[in-house]
Amino acid sequence: MNIEIYSKDDCSWCTKAKDLLESVGLSYTEKKYGVDYGKAHLEKLLGEGAKLTVPQIIINNKLVGGYEDLGKYLEEHGVLGLQT
Repeated sequence: MNIEIYSKDDCSWCTKAKDLLESVGLSYTEKKYGVDYGKAHLEKLLGEGAKLTVPQIIINNKLVGGYEDLGKYLEEHGVLGLQT
């Protein structure tokens, strides 16, 4: 699974997303705002008029969304929450 996280410094939701992935043993590539990407790249990634928030998570070249979207994605794909 190819996972990218677009994040920025001092972002608690970014930290939570990375912690969640690590807790289920998934590795990721982190892209840092101001180092690896800027506002224009984020606008292109999310589309015109989209709310520019981080984290933004991409899995296998498909935009999943933010932290809560990541949790839903992992649950739907049998990685989280299906234990009884």
